[in-house]
Amino acid sequence: MHHFEDKTVFQLYLSAKNDTEPMVNDIQRDAVDLLGIMAQKGNAEAYDALNALADAPMIHPLLREQIRQTARIAPPATK
Repeated sequence: MHHFEDKTVFQLYLSAKNDTEPMVNDIQRDAVDLLGIMAQKGNAEAYDALNALADAPMIHPLLREQIRQTARIAPPATK
């Protein structure tokens, strides 16, 4: 489990990582968008949270793609 000093980043991280539903929900999408805005404004922890989410194993593929686009993280190379 990741922990972030910025409580807002931590709560958004947990909201985005929430997998209680089989599909992506609006709360998860909004959390990723807000983390992206915070990262663009220079919040390093928000960027770290996006990177952690992009690598998290239980993230829905559609949400993972949104995370990568928001943080401008390149997808891993496929073999």
